[in-house]
Amino acid sequence: MRPEVLTLFRFYGSRLGQTVAPIIASRVQNLLSPRTASLTLGLGFALPYLDHLATVEADENCRYLAFMPAQQGVCHWPDTHGTRTTLVEEYHLPLPDSCVDRAVLAHSLEHANRPKHLLRELWRVLAPGGQVVLIVPNRRRSWSALDTTPFGHGRPYSRSQLYDLMSEQLLPPEGWDTALMLPPFGWPGGPRLVRYGERVVHALGRNLGGVLIVSARKQVYGALPKTPKRVRAMPVLTGPGAGAGA
Repeated sequence: MRPEVLTLFRFYGSRLGQTVAPIIASRVQNLLSPRTASLTLGLGFALPYLDHLATVEADENCRYLAFMPAQQGVCHWPDTHGTRTTLVEEYHLPLPDSCVDRAVLAHSLEHANRPKHLLRELWRVLAPGGQVVLIVPNRRRSWSALDTTPFGHGRPYSRSQLYDLMSEQLLPPEGWDTALMLPPFGWPGGPRLVRYGERVVHALGRNLGGVLIVSARKQVYGALPKTPKRVRAMPVLTGPGAGAGA
């Protein structure tokens, strides 16, 4: 079942959520290519990650939009000025073709009952060569097995499953990472342990993370050039009398 927007908002306002957000956001930033005068779209509940990008990039020419599925609900964002969020039908985004430079999906793909349609719609609105970063629960780790956080809801993915799904929709993966190496401890010192243990365990192996983060670029197939006709080789005469028949 898809978490409601207030549930997501409260989680990221909690101590554990405030620990989780910067960890994942830094991994997203490492995978995203910096762009000037770009439009970045967040789909699902990507507000903590859009906040991080907007702060780090600090480019007045960069625009950020947050689209939230109607089944989830919407909240105001950002706090500083007019809202940049809206309710959408995730399989029919209110955007023209090829207008988005970058997209970040969080708490989105794992809740889609038609994941292929969602990625194809995302492909439609991405500009040629546009980049997308998907954040999904890792099906082989504890965060997807426990429903005490939003990452324990929806359908988790393994890396091979996600790669196959994205490649089928002309979004071939180009990079990946994981985050949340330690389980979501519920006791008071848990968030601190998650934060301090992240770098140490991540150095032991990326496969240990509870959340998969995969980046890809929109692939556009062009027409193949025509194969030139084969030219029949003619013998070349050399030496005395080579031009006698001319």
